[in-house]
Amino acid sequence: MKLKYISTTLISLVIFFIWFKFERNIDLSKADLSTKIGSINSHSLFWRILTGILILSPPFLLIIYSRSKLLTKYVIQEFCIPFIFCLTGFIAVWLIIDLSDNGADLASAGANIIGYLKYYLVQSPQIIVTIIPISILLSTLYSLGRLSRSNEIMSMQGAGKSYFKILSPILFISIYISLISLSLNYQWAPEAEAQKETVLSSFIRGEEHAKNKEYRINSKLYKNKLDSRTWFIGAMPSNLHSGKLRNVEIFQTETKGQIAEVYYAETAHWSKEAKSWSLRNGMRISFGNSSEKIKQEPFNDLKLNNWRETPWKIYTDSLIPDQLGIINLIYHLKRNPEKSQKTMAPFKTHLHYRWALPLSCIAIALIACPIGITNSRSNLKGSGTIALVIYFIVIMLNNLFLALGQGMRISPFLGAWSTNIILIVSGIILFRFKEKQIEIQMLSIIKPLQTYIKKLIKKPLEQTR
Repeated sequence: MKLKYISTTLISLVIFFIWFKFERNIDLSKADLSTKIGSINSHSLFWRILTGILILSPPFLLIIYSRSKLLTKYVIQEFCIPFIFCLTGFIAVWLIIDLSDNGADLASAGANIIGYLKYYLVQSPQIIVTIIPISILLSTLYSLGRLSRSNEIMSMQGAGKSYFKILSPILFISIYISLISLSLNYQWAPEAEAQKETVLSSFIRGEEHAKNKEYRINSKLYKNKLDSRTWFIGAMPSNLHSGKLRNVEIFQTETKGQIAEVYYAETAHWSKEAKSWSLRNGMRISFGNSSEKIKQEPFNDLKLNNWRETPWKIYTDSLIPDQLGIINLIYHLKRNPEKSQKTMAPFKTHLHYRWALPLSCIAIALIACPIGITNSRSNLKGSGTIALVIYFIVIMLNNLFLALGQGMRISPFLGAWSTNIILIVSGIILFRFKEKQIEIQMLSIIKPLQTYIKKLIKKPLEQTR
């Protein structure tokens, strides 16, 4: 028993050390996040504390589990086993599908085994955050349906246990999983798509593969409307603090829209200390009033001072809200006060959604628990159908309210949280029904739908005959 505690503690400490070293060496927030924006520093600190606590938590969870009552251990086991199977099954299916789609691209880009692992490790937070809610839903319905079918929940009630006490281990696990999802969704999961392109371009033949496919991996377009400058960047570095922008083209226009100057450079490096850009191995073209006054000046190293643009601002402004984490969304909102409310509405909605999506695990567990407890012996047969119906309703409501929030039809807060509010209220009502011994016959709704769908399918077949 002591060996189990020691091994778990050592594994947690090793993972914590690796994560801590990674955060110190590769910290994108140091690239341009100003210390004057206190909300960014507080959010960044909160995320680090939350992630560190979660990494170090397994030994404490093991102690809590070992000291729990036998009934609590039994409910935890009944829930965790199908949850682990669902999680690993969905991840395996995703890996197979993604390898069939992108395996050839990875091979042509020159990726080795470590490259494959790095490529999929970068994407794993996004996939885990996506499949956690459906995994909780399926495992809750399956485990409670199995306990109901064997009359074990009825026996627990006969022993004086309320529904809340019986289901409290599942709700506690759902809260813990939602915190893990929140840590992943804070920054890693939303930015997985952009980081995936960065990893792919870092392989031996990544850039060559991109040219053959007639597009540039991780290229960016940025427009500085205040200073009338447009940037075309061929490739952004993975580390904005010390990396260099490659294949840069900068167009400086006048107030009337005419091009005044153009800068071409192989690389561009931002110095945070000097607050200046350094363009290397390029050419500067100045346009006059006529073609005779055009000047071409090649340069090896050109310093540009007092420009508003920074690598982080170029990076965040070129991404859509779906690809920005909480820290970057706050940075984008703070640094772009000149933009209209309509333009910033998608960013505000997704800032709330970064919190709402992980906490939907609790809402889904809250509505799945009373539905899973039933006296019907066909519960196991219909649990998959019920889970799919609930999950598709959740996806539909999420997309609907997010679209309304981004279109300023409702407030950003309601656009992100409305689905969770509906689920929580519905779960509380269903719990009240359970306490009053009112049976929730979800299958009585599912079965007529199945019969109706079968009739619709049979009618065309009969007509063809």
